[in-house]
Amino acid sequence: MSEVWNNIYKSDSTFFGEEPSNFALLCINHMKTNNIQKVLELGAGHGRDTTFFASNGIEVQAVDYSIVTIELLDKITKEKRLPIKPRIFDVRRALPFPDGYFDAVYSHMLLNMRLSLDELHFIFSEISRVLKPKGLNFFSVRNQNDNSYGKGIEIDKGIYDINGFQIRFFTEKEIHDLVEAGGFEILWIKEEYEEPVTLYIVSSKKTLMYGLELLGIIIWPEL
Repeated sequence: MSEVWNNIYKSDSTFFGEEPSNFALLCINHMKTNNIQKVLELGAGHGRDTTFFASNGIEVQAVDYSIVTIELLDKITKEKRLPIKPRIFDVRRALPFPDGYFDAVYSHMLLNMRLSLDELHFIFSEISRVLKPKGLNFFSVRNQNDNSYGKGIEIDKGIYDINGFQIRFFTEKEIHDLVEAGGFEILWIKEEYEEPVTLYIVSSKKTLMYGLELLGIIIWPEL
């Protein structure tokens, strides 16, 4: 799949446009309100949201598994002298960052890639690991109200091959199940149309109890 995106960005270096996404515009306000300083962006692409966050004084570590997009982002980072550290990386592996390092994690439509449920649960567990206590996880996913849902060839439950793009579409219940199993609580979930896709946009917070459980600390309820 990385080869598909490499080819796309070789032919069009601003495939998704140069302006920040509507989701990034919404999230920046919440980042500022919560004094977010260090953000990890998963699936950064050519960096339209990455550079927007960095231009607003946020230190961003950006990963993507397309070498072409990371090279584009690295060039922009150096030209504009932005606080961005881009690297090529496959999010199906353990994140190369220490525990509790980031104030927030952000991803825009990354989870719509062809990822199994086990891989999605692993990604959420890694997000939780690298977040500080009560850290925020912002993400967006295409949902089953999207005009493309059910089109193309269904290659797995909820995943369709549409003109060579393998896309997972989410129900609201699936989002709740993923978030809660990953040790997060949902702060808000909204539906938004961002041409040409229909999204669920989500803000969630790492729960303190989950962090304690990872450390092997169990708090028993009083009887």
